[in-house]
Formats: sequence, C-alpha cells, structure tokens
Amino acid sequence: MKHYFLIILFFFVTSFGRSQDLAEDTKPRIRKSESLLVYPPANHAPIHKATAVHLFAFMALIGRSDITPSDPRGLAVTRLKSTDDPDNRNDDDDLTAYGVNSGQNNIIFNSSMQGLDVYEGKGPQQKLKRPRGIACNSDGDVYISDTGNNRIVKLKNPGGYLLFVKASGKKGSKSGEYDEPRGVAVDQKNQVYVTDYKNDRIQVLDSNLIPCQIWDNAADASGTLSLYRPDAIAVSDGSDPDNFTQDHFFIVVDMDGTRIQKLGFDGHFQMGVVSSEYGFDKVNLTSVAIDGFNNVWVTDAENHVIHKFDRDLRYMGTFGSPGDGENQFIEPRAIAIGKKFGQVFIADKISAQYYHIGTDIQNLNVALKDSQLVFSFYLPETSRLTARIVDEKGKLVATLARNSMTSPGIKTLQWNRAYKSNSPLRDILQFREQNKSDSSQGKQPAMTEQLAPSGIYKIEIEAKSTYIYNRYFTAKRALEFAF
Repeated sequence: MKHYFLIILFFFVTSFGRSQDLAEDTKPRIRKSESLLVYPPANHAPIHKATAVHLFAFMALIGRSDITPSDPRGLAVTRLKSTDDPDNRNDDDDLTAYGVNSGQNNIIFNSSMQGLDVYEGKGPQQKLKRPRGIACNSDGDVYISDTGNNRIVKLKNPGGYLLFVKASGKKGSKSGEYDEPRGVAVDQKNQVYVTDYKNDRIQVLDSNLIPCQIWDNAADASGTLSLYRPDAIAVSDGSDPDNFTQDHFFIVVDMDGTRIQKLGFDGHFQMGVVSSEYGFDKVNLTSVAIDGFNNVWVTDAENHVIHKFDRDLRYMGTFGSPGDGENQFIEPRAIAIGKKFGQVFIADKISAQYYHIGTDIQNLNVALKDSQLVFSFYLPETSRLTARIVDEKGKLVATLARNSMTSPGIKTLQWNRAYKSNSPLRDILQFREQNKSDSSQGKQPAMTEQLAPSGIYKIEIEAKSTYIYNRYFTAKRALEFAF
C-alpha cells in the first residue's frame, strides 16, 4: 500500500445529441471536465485530500506540533536516486515532495513514504524569509527563491533530510541581484531559472548559483519578448527521461498572474495566451507545471480551478470548482507533477490533494454527411480509444476503434453503416451468404458489404489515459441515434 497521504500533508494554511458544427469548438469557451484529474484508488492512497488536521497529527509524531500550516506557495516533486532501488520497479512512483510553508518560513517534505520532516535552517545565513518558489531534481538538489531575502538558496537531500549548501543574491538590479525572486525551475543540466519579479526578467544560474544569462526585453533579439512581473515558471527538457516528447521550452506566468508565455531554451518568445482566449474574464494564475506529454497545467486562485493547455498553449479544459468538497479548491496556490506516472499534487488554501491525470470525452455529437454518419467529440488527453456501435438490444454492430492511441483535440469517427470488425451480426450474415451454393459455378458468390438496417443505434466510446494508473479509470460516453 502506498502512503501518498503523507506526501500531501505538507502544504496547508490555517483552516480558516444536439449536433453542432465542429467550428464551434474553435471559439473561446470554457470546457469544464470532471475527469481531467481523478483521485487514485484507496489501496494506493488512503487519503487523497488532506487538511490541517492531518498535518498536525503527523507533525506531532516527530515532536513538531509547533509547525502550523501557513500560506502555502511552491511545490516540487522528484524520484530521488538515493532512495531508488533499481531492481524494484514497484518503488518507481515513490516520490519525494517539497512544499513551501511561506508563512512560517520553512519547507515541509516527506523524509520517507511513512514520515514528514521540516527544514528551517540554523542561524541567519540559513534562515528563510517568505520563501516562494521551489524546484528539485533526482540528485537531491533543491533550489528555493528566498523572496524576503532577495536571494536563491540551494539545499541538498542525501536521502531523508535537507542540508543547507549555499545562498546567493541580494536586492538590486545587477546580474546576480534580485528584486522579489519568485518562480524557480531546474533543467537536466542543473541550470537554474529564476523569475526576477520586480526587475521584469529571468536570471539563468549554474548549479553553484553563479549567474550565466539574463533574459529580459532588451536581450530578446526577436524583439517579441515582453516580460512584466514574471512569477511562476516551469521547464520541459527534451532530455528528461520522463518526457514522452523531445520538446525544449519554458512556460512563464507574468503580467501579475494574467498571461501565460512560452519561451524557447534561448529565452526567446514563442507564443502567449491571455484569459479572454479561453473564456475567462478574470484570472489569478499562481503556479504552473508541465506533464510528460508537455501539456501545461496552471492553478487559478481567482476561479478556484486548474486550467490545462497543450504544448502550443491551446486551451484543453478546466478542472474543479470552488469549495471544500471532492474535486474542489479554495484558492489553489501550487501544482507539481510526477511526469512518469502522471501523479499530480495540488495545494490550495485549506487542503493538499493528490490526483492522477485522467481523460474525458466531451461534446459528443453525430451528423449525417455524404451518406456517412460522422461522430465528433473533443479529447483533452492522449488516450487509448475504443468505439463501438451497438443496436437497440445492445448487440455489437461495428467497432470503429479498438484501444487505439489517439492524440488530444477535436476527433471524428465515420461509419458507413457497414457491419465492421468482429461484429457477431456481420459474422452471421457472412455465414448465411457463404452457404448459398451456386451449382453452376461450383463456388461461393462474391461477398458484398452488408449494411445495417434502419433503426435505433448507440455509439459507445471509452477512453483511457496512457499512464500506468489507467486501469483505475475509464472515461465513457454514449449517444443514441437513428437512421
């Protein structure tokens, strides 16, 4: 049994059939989905939504009942090499997670799959002040934007505990100086990327926190980069073994949490999106993470939801609603993703939640086009798709797709009314046709394609995400139609 309820305890605050034209899907409108993210089964994670009560109970076990949840900010997760058993595939999803507890100036993390610990630092040099962003890697390196001290802090996790390594920076506008550093990201070469909020730039550091580059409006040769108050940042590194694609890019939230920008590895602007383009009048985007297929997930504290975009910042859907119930959030502040298995951790104002990446089938419609039935729908996640046509008695008539790997987007399936694939009805018709002897020829007559008669039918579509946990969840949609 996994113990992910321990991992998700550490970032809290005090409790306190109408057919429609496919072109319609290109309009900016909200796509709400209840299964973009799904809770794991109980035998994998007994608690999928933890509150301050859970945190207090587990911190008391290590004699730290003084640690109270306060102003959660950054999240980061990794599979530590130091604790990984290469001969045991069953522990590959045992992640180490770090949560910034900004109001108490500490970092809460799981020291094992059974326990929590806290980093506070010893002495003025190691103490944090209003920390905000955090990033980590499998080697145990942890980088923190120590916002209140205008510096970047590097820690080391040798396996179950955190050690102070060094800190670098002071308030200013020169290279290596900061004015409210916020977001942090780290790539596969251990280069560190820091959003320098009030200096309207991104600083690139090496693993020893020595400045290498500055990305700002003046440095962009294309003349298209426009950073204003950059905040959250995430990196997709094509050399990451947990990436399913070879793309290299950064996602940055700026303009006081209202705009999302995509940058290349050279720091040049590639594309951007604002809230009106995906149907929202007002947003407060607080954190960003990128999954294994390079989809972009962004927390929105204004609308209490999570937005999903593809690698080209095309809007894919929105998950969640305001509240403290299942699949609900109150001011989500941070998100982190274990890419290999699609494990998603989200911290909001009153809880920490653990999900798996799911999928959905949206806007299923049918239309008649050129004597063929065309089924259209929207798929928000790379999925294995199965689609069947059954008659009004539930008997299989045709199989249009069988466990087919399907990319996200607007999808169509066509049916010409013919019995297809392993349809038992088609088999019966073939048997009857083949048993009509032709004495003059001494052979079977040529087969003609059998068409289903007029009547009431149903299309049944199933979609599963491609992650290992897909056996726990299948999105299903059905639509009746007649001809």
